[in-house]
Parts: sequence; structure tokens; C-alpha cells
Amino acid sequence: MGILDEYNFPFCVTAHSFNRDKSQVAVCPNSNEVHIYTRSGAQWVAAHVLKEHDLLVTSIDWAPQTNRIVTCSQDKNAYVWTYDEPSGTWKPTLVHLRIHRAATQAKWSPLENKFAVASGDKCVSVCYFGEDNDWWVSKHLKRPIASTVLCVAWHPNNVLLACGGTDMKARVLSAYVKGVDEKPAPTSWGERLPFNTLCGEFESPAGGWIHSVAFSPDGESVAFVTHDSSLTVATPATGSVVSTRTQGLPFVSLVWPDQHTIVAAGHDCSPVVFTTDGASWRMVKRLGEDDMQRRSATASPSNSNSAFNLFRQMDSRNQPAKASSSASDGQLKSVHQNTITQIHPDPAGVPTEISTSGLDGKLVQWSVRA
Repeated sequence: MGILDEYNFPFCVTAHSFNRDKSQVAVCPNSNEVHIYTRSGAQWVAAHVLKEHDLLVTSIDWAPQTNRIVTCSQDKNAYVWTYDEPSGTWKPTLVHLRIHRAATQAKWSPLENKFAVASGDKCVSVCYFGEDNDWWVSKHLKRPIASTVLCVAWHPNNVLLACGGTDMKARVLSAYVKGVDEKPAPTSWGERLPFNTLCGEFESPAGGWIHSVAFSPDGESVAFVTHDSSLTVATPATGSVVSTRTQGLPFVSLVWPDQHTIVAAGHDCSPVVFTTDGASWRMVKRLGEDDMQRRSATASPSNSNSAFNLFRQMDSRNQPAKASSSASDGQLKSVHQNTITQIHPDPAGVPTEISTSGLDGKLVQWSVRA
């Protein structure tokens, strides 16, 4: 387990998404723009800027097969971006979300023929391309959602959708769209799945906003992290709902690298690895610990003086510098030096690789191989 690649942008990264071969990455620099960078050796070189949104971009998702990008924003809009080869530019198509509050997250379905957009309008917009109208239209998942939806995640069958938000509930709903989806095979979540069917509803023992949800690779379990610093995994086939409390700050994002491993990250600035023995989940490691120990052991005097660390603290952590008697007080013992805003699975489906972005401007690719 460790770092595969690390790059420091000169701005906060609030969202990111790679293309299939990771030769390009789309990032949001905490603004209404999306910047696309192309890999050039060890550097990332600016290639395009996507500028249609009026307010902060809240989510980016790059479809690996169709090479389309979906973005959503606090301006209540979403766009699907398609690359135009002749002009060498990205062309936007406005999505008809039909919402009156900010969009919070967007995710392509596994087959990339539809996507879901969470919002502050107490609903999730399930979007698909309307052949009759020749644009992206949507249907709303509403009941029993009672407040802002912060996160969404697709089941491997392309029909079920998990969501969570500020009503402190994680739910699994059917997002079956007639004419778009084939009838799904029965699962432990249910057999008959008309649109908006509630297939499961869960919460953590202490409550708290649901910041992120994700299905296991086989689709039999759903995991979510909440503002009470806990990880909860629900499995309907066995009826088990297992919660693991942690002593750190809340997680805001999680992924399943494989069936027996979950990686979560957030305000504690380090990705945390959880594994299961079949009955419970436990925290086994913080990614980056070994890398930071090696860096500390080989640090040169010029990089370990207090003045250097004071300026780095001001820049990376967005905090005023404070005088310190210790040379290490200005730096966290983690690769990221501020909140991790997002974890992404590998776009090509490599189960042992993930990526993270943070408010410190870092974009890090990790190996989670044991």
C-alpha cells in the first residue's frame, strides 16, 4: 500500500475525475470552472477550461467508455460535455434537471446510458437521453426523501440507486426507466422494481448527515459514512447492519476497492482502509503513513526548518502561521495537508488503485494492494 503518483496544483481541488487511461484529469479549482489537464511526463499540463456554470461546480464524473463528462453545480444545472474532434473542444449540452436548489453530486450509471444528480430539492434527478426531444431529460426520485441529498451511487445492475443526505438516512431506490433499461434480474434488494420503489433504508446508530454511499462490487451490500465519524455496511440478504465508530474526524467519501475492503477519507486528511472478517469491519491502516516516515527519515535540513513549515502551513492548510518551537509542528503526518474532498475508484476498473484530491491542492494516486 502506498503512493503511485502525487501532484500539487496551485489551488484547492474540490472535485476530480480521470479519463479511462488516466492520461487526462478534470478538476474543479473551487470555482465555477472545470479545468482539464493532460499528462506530460511527471507534470499535468492545462488543456481545456469548461466554463458554462455560473456558481461553484460540486461534482465531476468522466464516463470511461463513452468519454463524456457530466458536471453539476450550485447554479442548479448539469451539463454533459462531449469532445468534438474536428474543433478540438468540449461541447456542452444542458440537462433538464427540473430542480430549484443546488445540485450536489452527479454519477454515471455503469452502462453510461443515464446518470443521477443529487440536489437540495429533496430529490434525485435520474437523467437519460430523450430521443424524441434530442436532449437529456430527467425523472425524479422523491419519496421518502425528506431533505437535501448529498450523495448517490449506482448498483452494478444499472437500475438500483443508493442515496444519502441531511435527513440522516441512506436509502436504496429503484431508478428503472422504461424504454431505457432492460428488466433487471431479481436480487436480494427485491424482484419487482418499478421506478421509485424503496428497497432499503438505513441509518448509523448516532445519526448524522450521510456524506457518501457506495455499493459493494457484487451489489449485495451498501456502505455509507456519516458525520458521526462512522462507517456502516448494510447487507439485506442477511439482514445485518454493521457500524464501525472511529475516533477521527468525519469521512466525506468512500470506495470499495474489492469485496472485502473499503477505503474512506475526509476531514482527517488520510485515507483509511477497513477490512472485514465476514462479521464485522475494522480499521487496519492509514494510507501514506509509511511514505511519510520515509520522507521524514530522508528530509534535508532545508526542508525541515521551522520557517519553511510555517509558510507551507499557510499555503496548504489555509491557516495562519503560528510560531513554533518544533520543526515539525507546521506539517501533518499525512500526505494530504487538508481535507480530502473526494476518493475515486480506478476508471479502468483496476481494483487495487484509487485516487484522492484535497483542499491542499494535491491529487494523489494510491495502491491499496495488501
